[in-house]
Amino acid sequence: MSTLHEIARSAPHTPGVYIFRRGRTPIYIGKAADLKKRLTSYFRDNTSDKVRRLRTDATALEWIELESEIEALIREADLIKRHSPKYNVLMRDDKSYFYVAFTKEEFPRVFAVHKTNLDKAKYRQVIGPFTSGSALRSALKILRRIFPYCTCTMPHKRPCLNAQIGRCPGFCCTGVPTPGQKEQYADTVKNISAVLSGKRKQLLTQLKSAMRAAVKNQEFERATELRDQAASMENIFGHRQTLEYTGLRRRIHSLWHTMENEIQTLLQTHKKISRVEGYDISNISGTAATGSMVVFENGRLAKSKYRKFKIKTVRGANDVASHREVMRRRLTHPEWGMPDLILIDGGKPQLAAVRNVLRPGNDTIFLAALAKREEELYIEGGDAPVRLDSLSQDTMHFFQRIRDESHRFAKKYHHKLREISYRENPKNQN
Repeated sequence: MSTLHEIARSAPHTPGVYIFRRGRTPIYIGKAADLKKRLTSYFRDNTSDKVRRLRTDATALEWIELESEIEALIREADLIKRHSPKYNVLMRDDKSYFYVAFTKEEFPRVFAVHKTNLDKAKYRQVIGPFTSGSALRSALKILRRIFPYCTCTMPHKRPCLNAQIGRCPGFCCTGVPTPGQKEQYADTVKNISAVLSGKRKQLLTQLKSAMRAAVKNQEFERATELRDQAASMENIFGHRQTLEYTGLRRRIHSLWHTMENEIQTLLQTHKKISRVEGYDISNISGTAATGSMVVFENGRLAKSKYRKFKIKTVRGANDVASHREVMRRRLTHPEWGMPDLILIDGGKPQLAAVRNVLRPGNDTIFLAALAKREEELYIEGGDAPVRLDSLSQDTMHFFQRIRDESHRFAKKYHHKLREISYRENPKNQN
């Protein structure tokens, strides 16, 4: 039987929540932006007495992988509230917890509130506890871009700065809403509450339903607003390390010209590199195999152009043959637009398989493969692989982002197919 330390070392480098149990009872619940880094830290020699007691008391360790740090923050709060693990009290002063509070006003204000300042008589709703004030404030800052809300302490005649930059409705400050704005703000409060209470899937369904109704009623401005809210919600929860990558995506966009020049040098070409497509295969023991195609344009995600493939002709776990099938099917769709560079997840065998399908007839498309374990880039026609860490940091991160995104998208579709298979044939599952 594996020790808890061995189990911790097998954790993935992804966001999520983790649970130490004694028997079946949760005794400590935490969140992490990187599960492996966080869990292995519990087994260092220089830990506190409380951590050593936790290690001695625990008999099992498990985790739940999630798509973003925001989702981990919300799931942790839900699990702590549900189970009240004893070490969450022992290892953290109860007064250090944080909550999101909505005031009892016509246009409720929204705050992150420390437990010591939590006067429930002042608030219509309180959500929590959250263990990290900084992560909670970051989450609220991101949510405010989607659902603008009020934080002004006093009414005033002129719109506040947040209203001027679209982070506050404005009428909540002046108390002079136009027809329909009061109802929309009530929806905003409900939406923020739903996200922080872990009900984002239901909220997405509601937003899309409301959008369709607005289109039917020819309320096109409202429909556009609802569409953007739904898209932003999917973006937040659809990518790993959202908080971490928000600034990085902006930086990549501004530095794309420099990165493009470096990629052109790697490929030994002066041809413009605008559209890059990434491919990955996901399967477990060869079952429900899937392929993914993700698209980056000028260094930025183009999610509307993603495509997914259910592997049809390959039996068993054969990534090379699966890549060959995916590329053959992809090339039958010139209406999707053609890439300047294709990046395959894998090494020489995967590169050769795709090259045999791609050539001849597509001499203008460059081809490369990224080997995950060695972090080496194999370029078609190159004499030797290029180590990613030999590139500039921005270009290295760009290639890693393509690889990680294609892996995430393929894995997501693979899990969906396995769930469908399980519902249809539960007796055939292990």
